[in-house]
Amino acid sequence: MEVHISDDEKLFLIHGVEQDIRNDGRACADFRPMILERGVLSGTNGSCRVQLGQTTDVLAGIKLELEAYDPIAEKQPKQPMSFHVDFSANASSQFAGKGGDQYGEELSAAFQVAYSRSLDIIPNLSKTQLAAGYRWKIHVDISVLQWAGSVPDACSLAIIGALSDLEIPEVDVTPDDGGKVSIVLKRPRIGGDVRDEEVPVAMWKLIVTSCPMLLTVSKIGTANLVDCSPEEECCIRSQLLIGVARNLESPESDDANEYDITCVKQHGGGLLEMESIDDMTQLATRTAKGLYEAIGNRLNTEERRKPGHSFLL
Repeated sequence: MEVHISDDEKLFLIHGVEQDIRNDGRACADFRPMILERGVLSGTNGSCRVQLGQTTDVLAGIKLELEAYDPIAEKQPKQPMSFHVDFSANASSQFAGKGGDQYGEELSAAFQVAYSRSLDIIPNLSKTQLAAGYRWKIHVDISVLQWAGSVPDACSLAIIGALSDLEIPEVDVTPDDGGKVSIVLKRPRIGGDVRDEEVPVAMWKLIVTSCPMLLTVSKIGTANLVDCSPEEECCIRSQLLIGVARNLESPESDDANEYDITCVKQHGGGLLEMESIDDMTQLATRTAKGLYEAIGNRLNTEERRKPGHSFLL
C-alpha cells in the first residue's frame, strides 16, 4: 500500500502526534486492533497468521528438520532457529519483482540477532539438542501477504504464535555401533494388537512467554510512537527496530525495567541523539509489557482448529 499525502497533511499529522493524538484516535503508544490465528497451515509443524488493523497481513510457518553437526568443531551449541522473510508482490507495488528481497533479508537478519540468545531466553529450547551431534533445527518462514505499516511487529507476533503452535516430537536416543547413536520417535506403549506406527508420537511444546519481540519505534516531529499507519510513515524522521525479551529471572514482573533489549537496529536515515534512543527503547519496553499480556491471553483462550482446516484450503 503506497500512500502520498500533501505537505499540509503532513504538518497536521505531525502537530497531532506531538500532542499524543493520532488521526485514527490512538495515542502514540497504542497499537491497532490485532487478529491472531494459529494452526492455519496443515502442511507445517506450527503456523500462525496475524492481521494488524485488518490491513497488515502476515503468515508464519515452521518446519522441523533433524540436523547433524560436528560437536568437536561446535564447542557451544548454536541457537537452533533460522528465519526467512518473504514479501509477496501483492503486498504492495513496491515489492513487485525483487523489490522486497533486500528488506526481507534485513528483517531476517534482525530476527536472527533478536533470537541469538534464544537458548537462554526460551526456558526449554535446550531440549532441541538431542545428543552430541544431533538437534532439531527450527526453520521459520514468514510471508508478508499485505503491507500497511509495522511489518516487523506483525512478524514478531506471528513468530511467537507459530512457536506456541509448534509440536516437537519426543525421541529416544540409544547408543549404536561405532560410537554413534540411534534416534527413534517416542510412542506411548499401548497393549493389545495396536501396531507401533498406529500410535501417535509423543509431542512437547516450547514455552514462549519470554520469546523476543521486534518492535518498530518511530520518531515523528518530537514524538515517539509505535505501529505507524502508512500515512504516518510518510512523516518519519527516524526509526528503530528494537528487540525486547522478558527477563527470565522475573517473568511475572510488571516492571518495565525487567525486560532485556536483545538488539537495536536503525531503519532508514536520520540522526538520533542518545537521549532519543533511550526514550525510544523505554517506549518499546512499556509497549512490550502490554503485548506480552495481550498475546498470552489470546493464546490461552483461542479455540483450536481442526487438523486440516485452514483458511488456505
